[in-house]
Amino acid sequence: MAPKERHLNALLGKGATYEGDLSFEGRVRVDGVFRGQIYTDDVLEVGESGRIEGDVDAEDLIVAGRVEGKIRVRGLLTVESTGCIQGDLDAVRMLTREGAKLRATVLVGQ
Repeated sequence: MAPKERHLNALLGKGATYEGDLSFEGRVRVDGVFRGQIYTDDVLEVGESGRIEGDVDAEDLIVAGRVEGKIRVRGLLTVESTGCIQGDLDAVRMLTREGAKLRATVLVGQ
């Protein structure tokens, strides 16, 4: 099943802020602000209003909002046209839509 087709297990909604460490199974979407570390063997999705400040280690990552920090993607990273990544990025595969912003040290492939 493609990352966008997986069932949504949890949501950090717009206007919500969370600080700390998060580890999860299943697809999670961030539309609010998350500060800390996130680890998953599944899909992390950052919506247009979403912002992550910290370290991300995910199987698949979809960014339509903003991610700042150290990012590791073991599967597919998709940066949508509204997405912005700033920091250090290490991804096995990457798809970047026109309009996406990358202000990062980028390593793609292994």
